[in-house]
Parts: sequence; structure tokens; C-alpha cells
Amino acid sequence: MYDRFEDLGVPVAITRDTDRTLSRSERLSTMTDTFGNDENVIVLSNHINAGGSDSLYYKYI
Repeated sequence: MYDRFEDLGVPVAITRDTDRTLSRSERLSTMTDTFGNDENVIVLSNHINAGGSDSLYYKYI
């Protein structure tokens, strides 16, 4: 999904790439630091459970 959004020119950011829990305020800070706090920003949270792999992460756009 990340690659597809990039192909379409949609700005994306990964907030984590390890199995570490982020607090709500950490997630919100990451989004606003990356994209601002504008009414035109849409946030999509995509959680992929890799079943024990090191590739567990959230993606925000």
C-alpha cells in the first residue's frame, strides 16, 4: 500500500518500523509534524501484523 500511494504521488509517512507501541500523543505528533494540522489532511492508519516478523509498522498519509 505504501508503494502504491507513492506511485500515485500521495504523501506518506511511516511512524514506526519496529514492534513498539506508540502513545496516542506520539502518533498525533508524528502526523502533525509531518503533514501539519490542516483541515485538508486525511489520515489513514494501516496496521500490518506480520506474524512475528520485524516488519510491523503503522503508515499514515
